[in-house]
Amino acid sequence: MRVVECGEYGGPDVLRVAERPVPDIEPGKIRIRVHAAAVNPADVKLRQGMFDSVAPLKFPQVLGYDVAGIIDGIGDNVSGLFMGERVFAMLDMLQRGAYAEYVLVPAGDAVLIPAALDFATAVAIPTGGLTGVQMIEEYAQPRAGDVVLITGATGSAGRFAMFAARGRGARIIAAVRENQREAARALGADETLVLGGAAWQGPDFKYVIDTVGGDAVAVLCRHLRADGAIFTAATTPINSEGLVSKPVFVVVHNDSVKLRALAGAVAAGALTVPIGLRLPLAEAAAAHRLVESGGNAGKIILEL
Repeated sequence: MRVVECGEYGGPDVLRVAERPVPDIEPGKIRIRVHAAAVNPADVKLRQGMFDSVAPLKFPQVLGYDVAGIIDGIGDNVSGLFMGERVFAMLDMLQRGAYAEYVLVPAGDAVLIPAALDFATAVAIPTGGLTGVQMIEEYAQPRAGDVVLITGATGSAGRFAMFAARGRGARIIAAVRENQREAARALGADETLVLGGAAWQGPDFKYVIDTVGGDAVAVLCRHLRADGAIFTAATTPINSEGLVSKPVFVVVHNDSVKLRALAGAVAAGALTVPIGLRLPLAEAAAAHRLVESGGNAGKIILEL
C-alpha cells in the first residue's frame, strides 16, 4: 500500500511517498480502506520535532490522526460493524498512521459516517472537534451566563468549543482576526474582539479557552476574574507572569460516543466544518506547507 512517511525531522520536504505491506487484520480491530485523512497542526509540529522531548518519533513515521474510509476487514471479537460501511475515527495519539491507503483501528474507536456527510467532512471533525468540546465540557464546565473567551473561535477546535459553550448557555466572546468577526457571530458569539487589537473594555472572563497562544492572548488573560481559569491547546505558550491563574494545557483524548454526537450535529446543520482544500495523498508536503502558512479557510484534507 502507499503511505506518506517522514524519515527524519525537518521541513515539508522530508515527507515522501513509500510502499508498505497492507496491515493484517487483528482481533478487536477493523481495517479501513482510507478515503480521506485530515492534516492537523499537530502533524506539522510532530514533523518539525517540536514534541521530540516528550513524544519522540520512530522513523520512518507515518503521520496523521484523523481518518475516514470504508471497512475493508473485520477482526475476531468485533460486533456491530460490517464490511463496506463508511466509518471515521481519531487514531491513537501514539499510533498515528492516517496518511496511508489502509489503517487498523480498534473497533470501539470507529464511528459510522452519517449519510449526509462525505468522507472529507467527516474526517475534518475528530481532533479539532473533540479538542474544542473537551476544553468546554471536561475542563472549564461553564454555567449559564458565565463569560467565556474563545480564541481562534472560527478555527477547527474553536468552532466546536463555541458549539459546546452555547449548549451550556455561556456568554461567548470570540477573539479572532478582523476578517473573521462576522463568521464568529454567525457561529454564535455574543461579542467579538480582534486578537492584538484595541484593549478589551467588556466584562472580565470566567474562562479563557485558547487555541492560539502567544502574547496577544496573554494580554487578554489579564481580564480574567480572580476565580477564573485558562485552558489552552496551543503549543505557543502564554506568558503567565502577572496572571491570576496559570494556563492549563489540554490534551485531547478519544471519545467515540462524543464523536458520534458531533457528526450528527454537523449532519443536522447545527454547525459547519469548512474544507479549505482537498489534495491527493502524494501532495502531503504541499498540505503541510499550507498548514504552516496559516490563514486557511478550513481544514486541509488528503484524499485517496
